[in-house]
Amino acid sequence: MRRYVARRVGALAMALLFVSLLVFLVIRILPGDPAALIMGTEGSREATERLRETMGLNRPLPIQYVEWLARALRGDLGRSIQYDLPVGELIVSRLPVTLPLALLAAAFMVATAIPLGLYAATHHRRGGDYVAMIVSQLGISIPQFWSGLLLILLFSVTLGWVRSG
Repeated sequence: MRRYVARRVGALAMALLFVSLLVFLVIRILPGDPAALIMGTEGSREATERLRETMGLNRPLPIQYVEWLARALRGDLGRSIQYDLPVGELIVSRLPVTLPLALLAAAFMVATAIPLGLYAATHHRRGGDYVAMIVSQLGISIPQFWSGLLLILLFSVTLGWVRSG
């Protein structure tokens, strides 16, 4: 059992390392220079180069990745280019609104999925099973922004239960 758990934890660590490398490379491949974006059109070439050096953008990609990963593991997620604040502070400041929404969404999901799954299991290969399958497939395949708009339309515009905007 211990070997199984150790293998699973090792596989999880490798998967997380691979995903972090993929995210890092995608961010670096995207067009645009963060230093030039921060400096704007007013910044001189020398000032932009100094900022690039300060941010570590002139180092080789493998070194940038190791430093980025080490900072992320310590909880230092860097600074926001848009707000010029630590990203960790921005996340923490938005948790009081985000956390209740996420918990409510999870509760709604569980309250919907468990009865639907039980109904489908007890009515296997009958009409109710197919209805449950169609509803669950629609729930998975509809884009979140579209279902969000439909929910706003239902609860705000049609029923008037909540304000929108």
